[in-house]
Amino acid sequence: MDTHSWVLWLGILAVGLHVMEEYAEGWLVWANQQVGPRFGISFTQADFFFAAFLLIFYALAGAAIGWWAPAVSLAVPALFIVNAVFLHMVPSARGDRLTPGTLSAVFIYLPVAAWMFWAAAEDGVLSVGTVVLAFVLGTALMYYPLAVAILAKKVGWHEDLRNSADGPDGGQSAEPGGPAIETDEFSGEAGGPEEETGDSFVGGSEPATEVDDQAGEARTIVIEPDPSDEDTGILDRDPDDQPQPNQEPRQY
Repeated sequence: MDTHSWVLWLGILAVGLHVMEEYAEGWLVWANQQVGPRFGISFTQADFFFAAFLLIFYALAGAAIGWWAPAVSLAVPALFIVNAVFLHMVPSARGDRLTPGTLSAVFIYLPVAAWMFWAAAEDGVLSVGTVVLAFVLGTALMYYPLAVAILAKKVGWHEDLRNSADGPDGGQSAEPGGPAIETDEFSGEAGGPEEETGDSFVGGSEPATEVDDQAGEARTIVIEPDPSDEDTGILDRDPDDQPQPNQEPRQY
């Protein structure tokens, strides 16, 4: 009874060849021009490979199940027929050129699907109810990725992911050309005020110097060392700026 179920393993090869042709011929471009505007969505490579992985996985599962659940296994050839007719042959007939993947859909999908149904009939597992259920499952599997994309658009999943990518806790990260977040180099806190001790700043007695880039890309705060520090005062002080005789020393 189970002599022809090996034909189901050909479905994996058929799906792989069909996906390769669609990707090579630019299915994403065609889908975003012809299908996406109808539903207000756009397809990405992640969507394409998700659908391809789903089809390959189901074809592998159907071949492993065999005739133990013929309706589940025959959903693969039913999907081949739906895909070839409604996603390739009909759009190609309405358009001015073949849709990406039409050649493999016509010359690989349809013959393999016919072979699978013939094998089920030869092994005595094919009935009207099995065929109807197989086409229901195959059609649902075929349009499942499209339904997920439409649902994601309506629910707003893409917008939520885009907003979360802007920064942690919904914050926006710095964009190119925008001002960077100022960081106090002494305390390490972003935008924190300098700590004052007496009449001078901790980072030095001279005010901080701002270097403003003309392109507006970033602003950097440079803290000069304290000239009164014995370790760094000699190195940082200008030799020409020494106190002259009969002249009061300059206060820093």
